Amino acid sequence: MRKTINAFLILILTITVLTVFSFSPVRLNGFASEAGAIFLTIYPGSRPTAMGGAFTGLSDDALATYYNQGGMAFVERPNFYLMHANWLPGLYEDMYYDVVCFVNPVKGWGTIGGNIIYLTTGETEAVDENGNPKGKFRTFDIAFSLSYATKMSPYVGLGVGAKFIYSYLAPPEIVESILHMRGGTGMSWAIDLSVLYHTPLRGLNLGVALQNIGPSIQYASSGEKDPLPRTVRLGVAYKFFNTELNKLNFLVDLTKVIVDWSGDLKKENEDTWKSIGMEYTYYNLITGRIGYFRDVAGRRMGLTYGGGITFRNLKFDIGVDDKLYEFPTSNYRFSLSYTF
Repeated sequence: MRKTINAFLILILTITVLTVFSFSPVRLNGFASEAGAIFLTIYPGSRPTAMGGAFTGLSDDALATYYNQGGMAFVERPNFYLMHANWLPGLYEDMYYDVVCFVNPVKGWGTIGGNIIYLTTGETEAVDENGNPKGKFRTFDIAFSLSYATKMSPYVGLGVGAKFIYSYLAPPEIVESILHMRGGTGMSWAIDLSVLYHTPLRGLNLGVALQNIGPSIQYASSGEKDPLPRTVRLGVAYKFFNTELNKLNFLVDLTKVIVDWSGDLKKENEDTWKSIGMEYTYYNLITGRIGYFRDVAGRRMGLTYGGGITFRNLKFDIGVDDKLYEFPTSNYRFSLSYTF
């Protein structure tokens, strides 16, 4: 059965690689503001956030369902993960970002997992061209994802994910009364495909992920379709030591939102997000993390930090990245995870 599944995943990988380059190219810079469903590019999880967003080469818990499904193949025990953030309150006080993830190894089959990602910018009051109130509503984006991973060899994990994306910008009746067109909501789907390689060099991992490969999303019946933020992630992780007393991980990620090739190497480099992070754990109890994130085109760069406490199978983590932004704000991600 596993051999049949492996052959199927290889076929999916081939189709995905061909498909990602068959969609019409689009230039996406900085916050990928020309794309739809850009909430898919926000890094979930307190742990990766504290390390500058670097996690593709590690992906050893339920967050692998977002960063690199190939890492799910090496997860040995079920893991459930919750995260909440009062997202950039310096912009909107009631903007929230929430994530739920899980992974579950199934003997003889591989590993299944999934996540739900939710972002709301809070309550908005609509007014017409004359300033008359038309009602209040809450804008939100949500994505549901299911993932599967298996070991192609003792050292290589291959994973695939499928997601449904729904964006609610405004009630259709308000859009029709003000803009005189139907719309206000958008739906799409996408697939992710990724690989995690445990190299012969002990402690060194390499990860590659293709994300959000799917059709464009349309918010109005007569409007243009917005492409999804199709993304390529490359990650390296190295475990300097991994003992019961001390653990130290070093991670580097490169993230590129797709992305036609302009031929300008400087421009392409500026469009690439760079993440570097370190994680130290003492006695499987206390963890400290620090990182650096750099996005020249989006004018986001700075230090990130955080930490966590583990009590038996329960972990509490916090990640902070408010130094990345040019405006004053706090930005804390709080997470709770449990390993069964």
